[in-house]
Amino acid sequence: MCTGRMDPALVADAFVHGADGILVIGCHFGDCHYISGNIIAKHKLDMARQTLAYAGLNPARLRFGNLSSAEAAKFAEYNTEFVEQIRQIGPLGAGDEIGMPKLGEKLKIAHQALASPKLRWVIGKKPVFLDDGNKYGEVFTEHEFNRTLSWIIIDEMAIHSILAALQKRPAAVKDLAEELQIPAADTLKYVLALKRRGFVELNSVEGQSPVYKYKAEEEC
Repeated sequence: MCTGRMDPALVADAFVHGADGILVIGCHFGDCHYISGNIIAKHKLDMARQTLAYAGLNPARLRFGNLSSAEAAKFAEYNTEFVEQIRQIGPLGAGDEIGMPKLGEKLKIAHQALASPKLRWVIGKKPVFLDDGNKYGEVFTEHEFNRTLSWIIIDEMAIHSILAALQKRPAAVKDLAEELQIPAADTLKYVLALKRRGFVELNSVEGQSPVYKYKAEEEC
């Protein structure tokens, strides 16, 4: 009943399954039956757009707009304009930063990141951080929040990329860094953090390089 219920992971899932574009239309700001539902929806979709863009998707493929139920003509116009824009961009993989099938793999990683508790928690707290501040009373500006969110998205994408790679085969940190194009020092940091959390474990040692493997759920 409200765009505020829109799940960012659902947006990513649609692109994973081949959608060329997604248009979400909510009530005008200040005119939501659920008070702030459309504002929450915009926060979620902004995060989804940023995460999907980091994965290589053209951000123009995801749009959020505001209309009232009385604006039927404008609704049709809005849809027609969006469809034409998507046609100009082309099918998924054309007009994006990277093509298919690599884009498809990255979108799956983005879906996992957007479904993670951390990103859900952070975006849910955005209104609190902007209006009331954190537990220390520090109030964030929009720019400060978005900058922090960007770093969290980068971390979550890297973590889920490493997990996806280790699910395919065991690997050393240097090999993961080269394959995923993540700095070796950062890759080591992520792998050790995942090991502490029980998601990966030592598989073997080749020369002086530890080789890590994904720890299946039944082993966790």
